[in-house]
Amino acid sequence: MTQNLYDSKTGLSTSLVLARQAEEGPNHLPSSKPKKIHSLILDILSDPMVYLLISCGVIYFILGDPQEAFMLVGFLLLIITITIFQKVKAERALEALRDMSAPLAVVLREGKEFRVPGIEVVREDTILLCEGDRVPADAKLIESNQVEADESLLTGESAPVQKSVNQLIYAGTTIVRGQGRAIVQAIGSNTQMGKIGKSLMTRVHESSPLEIQTRNVVKKVSWPAIIICLFIIVSFGILRQDWISGSLVGITLAMAILPNEIPAALIIFLALGAWRMSQKRVLTRKISAIENLGAATVLCVDKTGTLTMNQMRIQTIFSQNKMIDLTKEKSEKIPEEFHEALEFGILACRQNPFDPMELAFLSAGDQFLLGTEHLHRDWHLEKEYPISPTFLSLSHAWKPSSQGDYIIGAKGAPEAIIDLCHLPKEKAQMNLKIANDMASRGLRVLGVAKSKSPPQFLPPIQHDLNFDFIGLIGIADPIRKEVPKAISECRSAGIRVIMITGDHPSTAMQIANEIGLGNSNQVLTGRELEQMNADQFVDSLKNINIFSRVTPNQKLQIVNGLKANGEIVAMTGDGVNDAPALQSAHIGIAMGKRGTDVAREASSLVLLDDDFGSIIEAIKMGRRVYDNFKRTLIYLSSAHIPIAGMSIIPIIFDMPIVLLPAHIALLHLIIEPASSIAFEVEPARENIMSDPPRNPDQGLINKSIVTAVILQGISILLALMIIFFVTLKKGPSEELARTNVFITLIVSNLMLIFLNVRSDSSLWKRLFSSRNKATNLIALGTIVMLIMILYIPSLRQILRFSVTSMRDVVICIVLGFISVFWIELIPRKFFKKERGTKSTP
Repeated sequence: MTQNLYDSKTGLSTSLVLARQAEEGPNHLPSSKPKKIHSLILDILSDPMVYLLISCGVIYFILGDPQEAFMLVGFLLLIITITIFQKVKAERALEALRDMSAPLAVVLREGKEFRVPGIEVVREDTILLCEGDRVPADAKLIESNQVEADESLLTGESAPVQKSVNQLIYAGTTIVRGQGRAIVQAIGSNTQMGKIGKSLMTRVHESSPLEIQTRNVVKKVSWPAIIICLFIIVSFGILRQDWISGSLVGITLAMAILPNEIPAALIIFLALGAWRMSQKRVLTRKISAIENLGAATVLCVDKTGTLTMNQMRIQTIFSQNKMIDLTKEKSEKIPEEFHEALEFGILACRQNPFDPMELAFLSAGDQFLLGTEHLHRDWHLEKEYPISPTFLSLSHAWKPSSQGDYIIGAKGAPEAIIDLCHLPKEKAQMNLKIANDMASRGLRVLGVAKSKSPPQFLPPIQHDLNFDFIGLIGIADPIRKEVPKAISECRSAGIRVIMITGDHPSTAMQIANEIGLGNSNQVLTGRELEQMNADQFVDSLKNINIFSRVTPNQKLQIVNGLKANGEIVAMTGDGVNDAPALQSAHIGIAMGKRGTDVAREASSLVLLDDDFGSIIEAIKMGRRVYDNFKRTLIYLSSAHIPIAGMSIIPIIFDMPIVLLPAHIALLHLIIEPASSIAFEVEPARENIMSDPPRNPDQGLINKSIVTAVILQGISILLALMIIFFVTLKKGPSEELARTNVFITLIVSNLMLIFLNVRSDSSLWKRLFSSRNKATNLIALGTIVMLIMILYIPSLRQILRFSVTSMRDVVICIVLGFISVFWIELIPRKFFKKERGTKSTP
């Protein structure tokens, strides 16, 4: 056993952490494990195509043709191998995303703070907890500053529980207020969560709307296909008195018609799309968000940290009717009249803050107050008066000594601090004017105040204290350089950007002007929202793009109002109180760096870098996934029409059977990788962000898709019928007709891939200068396979082909090429473009 040695002030040593991890294992609750290879194989074996191929093999054995049966088994193994490769790739992508989305924990090790995945927390780790954190393990509090925990997941009680020193906090619960320090007592299955409910952590896959639509499409096609196949079997058996051959024909037709590749392709598209988004520093927590991104019409974003760098520094101080610009100060000393404003601004900060604004105060204190009596690192925090939705100010009460008065520092919105200090009207108006002037320069402005309280008593609320107004602090936070371009991209894509901030209206308007936000001269404040009725509010949302002094509750109101106007809403957030708005939005987007665990778990996406540009990349990826899947759907549906047609037509006209099960299995060796690899890796169209948002109410199958499928599929089918009838007319050679039809079908199928894989360049250019390596490899492999089939006698014999002349080969290639190429000559306007909704930027 490892030693019980730890120090709560420095934490565990690295060696002891590694020893604990080796001895006790990772800190994770019982959950469903990622799929293993054997599970994937079992999933694949449930595919109807597998049963159809096995049935054909059995029938060939009955007919005394074991060679054909073994060939089908070989093709089946190849199809399973390709499918396993695709699904393993998708499963690994999803598993990587699950690991990335696991809650993080702040631990103290060797005297330093580290942010680590919760799974790496060990027993006797010292963990630091803040409002919004998900507790990673059962732990005993050793420091508590008004810690309250939401234990509803364990107890069912919705009210937060006050936690004091030496009390336990439990894994999976959420800190909803305060901050503290705790020593881990139990991890993983030994926690209360692990003991009482293993099923709580079981991963359940929720189908996205697109997955549901896809399954419905497959069902609609499958049932008629099954009825047709049964009809063919019965008709063949009654008319030709050959039930075994009729069964073979019916199964072959089922293989030709059933679009079993579509659901598998969608799962791969969504999984790999989520993985690709993670490479852009955007974590997908809900797969449905990927398809929703392409339909987003409104993007509601925070200013701080999303539009700005979140690298705050104090630039201006106004105190005692004087103002100073700290950026112009060459020395590390500032006049005494500005010390108090900085001092009490620091006293209104937490002792170990993560918030960049509070870090800016501490940094300014280290620079300008070091060596003075205005820094109080030995004082003890006694009480925190937190900011509330109704009052945008917070205060901290400190105990300088055992006998002295409490000293209270307050900071917050200038109007809130002025109200807290009960300033006379003239003085209040003067300070508000100065605050407005500072805000108009793009500064975030905070008021600072001070108070005292007798040692025997601290009132329950801030307003019961007597505060003195000290001054105003202007904080600079530079705009991210990529934001103006990203805003412009959003507007060209029909996506309206709304800025929601707690800052002063003038600050918000100045930032909006700098980034090129539409309607930047109009702003609506949280107070004005409160005074509107429901109809006025919903109507105002049609034009207003800037909301300032907004509370988290009003964020939810804005989201619901936009939804009422028919918008598809994406919303960013980072705090505990943002969770309802994130959940209500169609696409909730949490901040990865400054966001709380609660916000991340309520969201669909997490910005790992808190970067607005990443949101645009995510929208582009969502559009790309939907665009490429739509092309896959067109390709798969078009490819099945000629295969199904050449399976039915010979039966109708009492002619030789053209396509056998082996031929369709061979075609699947092309269709499977093309549908789930070649189309998935295709880059986004250059003009994809110029399209309007997709209409989410529009079904997966629309007129443009149906038109394209029918045109492409029927065109290839007509080419196959021509080559089939002409070849039979020249001589009653069933093998030669089959050979020529197969050559034409292979060539046209390749052309079909190149036609649909991209649309913003000519087909000729796509054929000879394609950037898609997967498409090129599939084309090369198909050509090699066709040459081997035609010119290796044993393969030709197994597949029941015959030797064909070079003249016939050239005719088949030309006909297959023309059957698809002529579609490229049709004006694009013939295909009605799918239109979405476009919000007013």
